[in-house]
Amino acid sequence: MNSSTQSFVLFSLGLILIIANAAQAEEAATVSLGVDLKKATFSADLAIKNVCESVTPQRATCMDLMRSNPKMQAAKSFVQLSKLVLKVAVKKATEGQKFLKELAAKSKNCPAIQECAGSNYGGVVRSFKSSLLSIKEDADSANYDAKAAADDVNLCESNLADAKIVNPAITHLNNEMKTMSAIAFAVTSHLE
Repeated sequence: MNSSTQSFVLFSLGLILIIANAAQAEEAATVSLGVDLKKATFSADLAIKNVCESVTPQRATCMDLMRSNPKMQAAKSFVQLSKLVLKVAVKKATEGQKFLKELAAKSKNCPAIQECAGSNYGGVVRSFKSSLLSIKEDADSANYDAKAAADDVNLCESNLADAKIVNPAITHLNNEMKTMSAIAFAVTSHLE
């Protein structure tokens, strides 16, 4: 055998070994993960579990919210799931602000509730809307804005505490909005 034939045979054997090794590694990954990497697709159910696992102690609330929504159950990507979560967050924050504005109108001499209804919950709504608008262009901003919504909720709570106002309906609303912020932050953290 001449040297060029030998080189070709050795080169061919090397390629065969590399290809065989890659196939064996993929098969090992398939067996260890229980997933065929070539067929791996987005699973809304797994995504929901993953997101809700990261928002303890609100895990049960997260699971209830996401599993009771057929559109979330049918999501095909984290982008789609993030949009759905944020649309719910915007809707709930807007309804919450409306409730607070009605409450503020009834208690005209209560600046703390007026502040919650105005600038605080205005900030919550804006943060969720901004997060929703940023999903495709800037995943980091979407994630940041989802988390920032809770800051305005915390300001509302602070204003109420300073004024020594205890209102179970507002407390419930604030808790719900902090949970929505945590869920939105968790789901948008999976955006690429």
